[in-house]
Amino acid sequence: MRVAVIGASGRTGRTTVAHALAAGHEVVAVVRDASRAPEGATVRVADARDGAALAAALDGCDAVVSCLGHVPGADDPTILRDGAEALLTAMASAKVPRLVAISAAGAYVEGDDPLSRYLAKPIVARLFGAAFEDTRAMESLIRTSDRQWTVLRPSRLVPGETAKPYRAAIDRAVWWHYNTRFDTVGRAAVDALTTPAWVSHAVFITG
Repeated sequence: MRVAVIGASGRTGRTTVAHALAAGHEVVAVVRDASRAPEGATVRVADARDGAALAAALDGCDAVVSCLGHVPGADDPTILRDGAEALLTAMASAKVPRLVAISAAGAYVEGDDPLSRYLAKPIVARLFGAAFEDTRAMESLIRTSDRQWTVLRPSRLVPGETAKPYRAAIDRAVWWHYNTRFDTVGRAAVDALTTPAWVSHAVFITG
């Protein structure tokens, strides 16, 4: 499978590229700065908001993993919504059917354990309210699209690697587990590409 990774130079993007290559996929790393692209992938340059450039970058691809995220310190509160809009248009133009997008469990409280729902997330929402609003806007666009989509909702992202299996739950939170490694997100994103049961669902992950 030829897989395009949007935002391949970021922490989640790099782990996704590494796991996709290890799984035997051909990987197209879509980045704004070619000098920051991970090794082993075909590099194509496009801005996340440039639909025409994205369509060209996606030419010949079978699936897309979007690893766009909010960069600490950057004042860009609509990057996920704008990026999703451009990407969906580009995917239609390039005739790419499959999309896996990295979202965030923190933006949702339905089905959470009591500690998350009533204590942790109300506090976090005060700090990341604009980012979470953007996350929900991105998901809304993806959910109403005609792509074969999956959104992954990791809990709080932390560095590190592990060989242990991660926890995943379809359309419901994973109770009492609050951290997800960047490496785990990359593993889950690649797994999602070949997991039909995850299509048209939000998948919560931790580990």
